[in-house]
Amino acid sequence: MCRILTAVGEGFRMRPLVEALIKASQNDPYKAARGRGNQHKDGWGYVLVTKEHLEYYRSPKPIFEDEMATKLMEKLKGFSVLLLHSRAASQGGVNVFNTQPFSYCSPHGYQLYFIHNGDLIKDLLLEGLKLPKERFEEVSDSYLAGMYTSLFLTEIDDKEIVRRFALLKPVVRTSLNTGGIIMTPKKIKVFATAYTKEDLWEDENHRRYTQLLTFYGADLFAVMSSTLELYTFLPLDKVDNGTGFVISVDFDKENFTPRSYSLDTEPEELPGL
Repeated sequence: MCRILTAVGEGFRMRPLVEALIKASQNDPYKAARGRGNQHKDGWGYVLVTKEHLEYYRSPKPIFEDEMATKLMEKLKGFSVLLLHSRAASQGGVNVFNTQPFSYCSPHGYQLYFIHNGDLIKDLLLEGLKLPKERFEEVSDSYLAGMYTSLFLTEIDDKEIVRRFALLKPVVRTSLNTGGIIMTPKKIKVFATAYTKEDLWEDENHRRYTQLLTFYGADLFAVMSSTLELYTFLPLDKVDNGTGFVISVDFDKENFTPRSYSLDTEPEELPGL
């Protein structure tokens, strides 16, 4: 499984979290405690969106060995949206195809960028998508989850986003920790989900590894993997299992509105600062 970061707000304020993800990818004690090694070294990538441009990068190199990670840090300035993913492969080959974020052109009129941390039951996803198993043997489960989202998320209002990820819960083997950017010609929304199967949530080592954290300030909202807490002094809050977020983004006014939701209930706006 992987380390992820979804962030909206002032780019300069994202830098400590990006630095923390790089360090967490090189040495993850939470991963090591589960007997799976201590590194996330099977590729990395990001999507960076500003009012002026969109930048999309993927590489099979470890993030902590790629000079592009340093260049990304330098580009983080001004109001931005960032998706960042560092992979520890569990399903699918180690190559640039399976490196995240994934990108999809939805037939419903939006562009989707998608990241995922966790294991899903790939055969059930293929069955739901009516796709032949033999053609997707080397394709990751995360790629199929993003494809499913792009095909079946027909409206990009909060309620439909919540419903669509709730419907994915039965295919979760370990975790459905996601982040994403949905773009239309007039609108951009960002989402994140934090869900681990209930039986695994009871295991301390697994919970500590898969739990997501948030940072919420006047100029930054971010959702990230747990290990980042070991490498930053920023105050981070734990996300309850089964929680997600939908963030409306306005580049003209340079502001964002995050709303929290349960995968089983209606969305609720986060309290103000």
